[in-house]
Amino acid sequence: MNARHKIACLLVSSGMMLAAGTIKAAVLGPGQSLGVGQPLPSADGAFFAMLTPDGNFAVYRSADHTVAWSTKTGGRRVVVATMQREGRLVLLDAAKKVIWATPTRGRHRVFGVTSWGTAMVVDARRWKPRPKRAEPFVDKMLRQRGRIHWQSKSYGELGRWRELNSH
Repeated sequence: MNARHKIACLLVSSGMMLAAGTIKAAVLGPGQSLGVGQPLPSADGAFFAMLTPDGNFAVYRSADHTVAWSTKTGGRRVVVATMQREGRLVLLDAAKKVIWATPTRGRHRVFGVTSWGTAMVVDARRWKPRPKRAEPFVDKMLRQRGRIHWQSKSYGELGRWRELNSH
């Protein structure tokens, strides 16, 4: 990780700690975007996704800012990550040209980061929040009828999914 990434991660993690009481949802729904330096945390705050100033979109472990997964788009001038209404997470440059995209399609798709460091696009059509006003996290959606449509490689151990679903 270069000095620019370390500074961006430090700023993001500091901001996350200050704003931890106000963060309720951690998914990008259809039509929602993340700009450079805006974090998207996992439910437990152990990981977060962020678009870095050099254009790389990555999932970081909050404790030490280790990259858990990356699109490897550094240097490609990406300025925004957007969850399109047709179901793809796309990285766009200033001219709105797609630089990178998930191979997903369909309505009701959301993007988020799991508590074990995996980036995912989930079909939230059958997700039934309890209570109705609940704000979503990917982990909760998966436990409550959400379906995985795409996922990055996992940072954490594979048994983490079994642990979450054994309750």
